[in-house]
Amino acid sequence: MTVFAVEYAYAENSTELRNEHRPAHREYLGGFLGEGAVRLLASGPTPVNDGALLIFAAESPEALNEVLLNDPFKKVGGVGKATVTEWNPVMGLLNEFAS
Repeated sequence: MTVFAVEYAYAENSTELRNEHRPAHREYLGGFLGEGAVRLLASGPTPVNDGALLIFAAESPEALNEVLLNDPFKKVGGVGKATVTEWNPVMGLLNEFAS
């Protein structure tokens, strides 16, 4: 599996929208905490940038993109931009996922 860092930049003026849909967003992402073609390794907000950082292990970029497109935040317009970067965590708690 390949590790990907996903940076969400939230859409402007989407705070109320995201607050409303946050439970569905977290429940959805929670479904990827176990084994599967896409696995969520870590996630959380980046308050200074009004966004979030999500770390995934995925069998392919296509599998990850499908997950991201179905995120409730994305579906309701809460995500303005998502930047996906392949990442190789060679040190630290996620090093077991190094390629």
